[in-house]
Amino acid sequence: MTDTGASTRRTLIALLLVALGLRLAYGLSLDPHAPYTDRGGDTWWYLDTGYRFIAGEVPVVVPSGPGYLVFAGFWQRVFGKDSAAAIYAIRIAHALLSTATVYFAYLMARRLSENAHAGLFAAAIMTISPVFVLEQAQVLTETLYLALVTGGLALFLAVVARARVGETVSAGTLAVTGAIFGLATLTRAVFLLYPLALAIFLAWLGKRRAVRHAAILLAVYAGVVLSYTAYNLIRFNEFVIGAQGITSFAYMGARGWSGPEGLDAQLLEDVPEHADSDPNLTDRDPALVEGTLRAITADPLGYAWRRVSELGGAYLQPHGTVLFPGESLKELARAWIDEERSLDGLARLVRGDWFAAKLALYLFHGVALVFGALGIWLTRRRWPLTLPLAGFIAYLTLVHLVLMVTPRYLFPLEPVFVVFAACALWMLWLRWRAQRTARSAG
Repeated sequence: MTDTGASTRRTLIALLLVALGLRLAYGLSLDPHAPYTDRGGDTWWYLDTGYRFIAGEVPVVVPSGPGYLVFAGFWQRVFGKDSAAAIYAIRIAHALLSTATVYFAYLMARRLSENAHAGLFAAAIMTISPVFVLEQAQVLTETLYLALVTGGLALFLAVVARARVGETVSAGTLAVTGAIFGLATLTRAVFLLYPLALAIFLAWLGKRRAVRHAAILLAVYAGVVLSYTAYNLIRFNEFVIGAQGITSFAYMGARGWSGPEGLDAQLLEDVPEHADSDPNLTDRDPALVEGTLRAITADPLGYAWRRVSELGGAYLQPHGTVLFPGESLKELARAWIDEERSLDGLARLVRGDWFAAKLALYLFHGVALVFGALGIWLTRRRWPLTLPLAGFIAYLTLVHLVLMVTPRYLFPLEPVFVVFAACALWMLWLRWRAQRTARSAG
C-alpha cells in the first residue's frame, strides 16, 4: 500500500471510530424505558408487533413489511419484552448499522468521483451530521433501511463499474446485491419497484453478460420479496407484495392527513356507501381507492397544488427537528420575516427552544441539498454511475408526489445527497486549487 493509500485508510478508520463513538454515546445516554411508554406511537407498535410477529402471535397481515419487526422482535425475544436490555441491544445494533452507512457513503463517493478524498468528505459529513446521530437512537425503521439501501447501492455501483467495461461480475456479488435490495423492500415497501429499474438499467448497458447479470440480481431480489408473499398466502390466504397500506397513503395524499383517529371518520364521510356493507371498514382498500379518486376528481388543480407544496415543504424541512421540543424554528423564522423583521424579534428567534440544534439540522440539510444537486450536474459525464443514485432521488420523489410525504419519508435520500455533495465539494476544491496554481505560475 502506498503512503497515500495508508493515510486514506487510517483517516477512514478514524472517521468510522468517531462515528461509532458518537452514536453509541448518544444512544446509550437515552432512557431505555422511554420507547415503551408511548403506546400510540410508531416505536411502541414496532416493539410490540415485532415481539408477537416472530412468535407467530399476530392474527392478521401486518400493514408494514416484516424487516424491522423481525429486527425489533429478535432483541426482545433474547433479552425480554419491555426490557431495558432489549433497547440497549437495539441501539448498539443501530449504532453499528449507522456506522456501516457512513462506510457505504464513502464507497459510493469514492466510486463516483474516482477519488478517495471525495469518499472521505462523504464519510466526514455523515459522521458529524447531527441527523444521522439523532436518528439511529430512535427505535424506528430508518437506520436499518438506510444501511440496506446504501449498502445495496454501493454494491450495485461496483457491479456497474465492472459491467460497463465488459468484465464478468460474480454471481455471488449479484446475488448478495439482490438479497440486500430484497431486505430493504421488506423493511420499507416504498423501495419495491426501484430494484426492477436498476436491473433494467444493468441490462440496458448492453455489455457482455449484462442481461445475465440483471437476471441474477432480479431473480434473487424477487425470491427474497416473494418469500413474504408466500408466508402471507400460506398463513392468512392473502396476497401481499412487500406490504399493505399503499392505498391509505394515496388517500392521505389526496385528502390530507387527519391523524390515525380521524382517518376512518373522514373516509366514511367521503364514501358513506361502503359503510352499508362494511360498517367497521375491515376491508378498507376499495373505500380508500374510491375516496382517493373522488378527492382528485373533485378538485384536480387543488390536488396537484397540495401534492407539490407538501413535497416541497418536506424537502425543505430537515428530518429530526421534531425530536426537539418547543416552537418550530421554521414557524418562528416565518413569523419574523412576515411580521416583525426587527433586531429584538431576531433575538427572540435565536433564544427559541433548541435553536442551535435545530439550526445545525437545517445547515447540514441545506448543504446536502444544494451541493448534492450541484454534484449530480458535475458528475453527469460519469452517467453510468450517476444515474443509479440520481435515479433513486427521482424515484422516491415521484412516489411521494403521489403518496403522503413528510421529511421522515424523504430522509432515506439524505445519504445520496451527501455523496453527491462530497463529490461536488472535492471537484470544486480541485478547480480552485488548479486556478490558484495557474495564477501563481503566471
